[in-house]
Formats: sequence, structure tokens, C-alpha cells
Amino acid sequence: MERFFSQLEGVVAPVLRGLDTERRPPRDDELDLLLHFIAYQWLRVPSFRPFVLSVLERFTRERMTQELRTPETWRAALVEAGMDPDAPGADYEGMKRFFESGEYSISAETDWYLQRAFSGVDGIVECLRRRYWGTSISRGGRLIASDSPVVLEGERRQMVGFANAELVMYPVSRHVLLTGTLVRVMRPAMNFNYFAGMNTMMLLRTDVQAYSHIPDFPWMDESGRVQTDWQRFCRD
Repeated sequence: MERFFSQLEGVVAPVLRGLDTERRPPRDDELDLLLHFIAYQWLRVPSFRPFVLSVLERFTRERMTQELRTPETWRAALVEAGMDPDAPGADYEGMKRFFESGEYSISAETDWYLQRAFSGVDGIVECLRRRYWGTSISRGGRLIASDSPVVLEGERRQMVGFANAELVMYPVSRHVLLTGTLVRVMRPAMNFNYFAGMNTMMLLRTDVQAYSHIPDFPWMDESGRVQTDWQRFCRD
């Protein structure tokens, strides 16, 4: 796994350096390489595991709800899965009580996450390719990054993924930021406030650590005012 990511980073590194040095958008071939890199970056960050597990749990709960509608539907589900309906612990009433008790939960081993990551990356790349990509250049190099470098923005109280996120954001460097939208939008003015807003979105999606080459990078507080003291930032 680590060898694979090391090889991938070795291929992508010259592109990242070139974009940062030349302060320019990626060419088509470079963008496609970066989209693959973005997909793998998201799959290896801490937020990937709870996200994919929550998808699995939601799907499983919906399916279990349907299968436990009646003793007949439960028995049919067990037979379809190749399980003995009369085996200890497989009885309908016991499973229904357990499922409705709130004690039901799902966990997964590391190998399962790795399998899901590599099997799902092509689908993520296709979602990324369908987006309209733009490049923002911060001449002053005020962009930040974090341990969750791929930001997905969408409607509140909804599960947001690559297919429905209104905005996908990825900082190439402190000077270059990639943004992908579902529809073509007008490019905003690349001013101090704009980059403060982008940094704020990055801070809000940070797991533990944010990275900046300067201590006084700009961000916006809840009232929309630009701040430069990172110690005043509060996610709540």
C-alpha cells in the first residue's frame, strides 16, 4: 500500500511543482493525473473510513428493515444468503428485538477498507471528470492545506459525496487551488476575501492538523470578517 502511494506521489510530484512554480492551471493531461491523485488522497485520509462505513451501515439498515418485515421475508433473506433459517440465533423474533434495540452496529477490518478504496477509485475519478474545473492562483501564497486535503461541500444535513457535492476543492500548493463544480460558474474575484473563504472551508474539514507556511493566513469568522489569528478559530 505504502509502496503504491510512494510511486504515485513520485509521478505526480513534478506536476505539483510545475504548477506551483509557474502559477498556472494544469493542462488536460496533468488535470487527469491530478484527478486520480485527488481520488487516492481522499481514500487515505482519516475521514474516509467513517464515511464509507456510514454508507455501508445506512444501506444495511435499510435492507435489514425490509428483510425483517415479517417472519417470511426474514426466512427468505436467510435462504438467499445461504444460511440455515433454523440455526441458533437466526430466529425472527430474536433478531428483530436485537435490531430494534439500538445495539446493532457495523465494524470492519483494515483489509475491507483497502478493498473498498481500490475498487471504488475508478468511480470517483469518473465523477471528478464530469466536473467543471477551475484554478485559483494566490500570488501571495496564502492558501493552507490540512490532513483532509480534499474538501467536499454540499447541502447541510445531507450525505455529501463526489457525485453530489456542489464543490470539490483541492489545494495543489500554497499558491494554486483546484475547484470542481457540478455546473459551470463564473470565476470569482481572486482577492484576499476569496482566499480567506477557501481557507475557512479547509479549516472546517480538518481532522487534526492544518498546514500553512505563514502563521497569519487569512480566514473568515462566522460574521464574515477576515481574521489572521489562527488561535481564534473555533469550528463550533
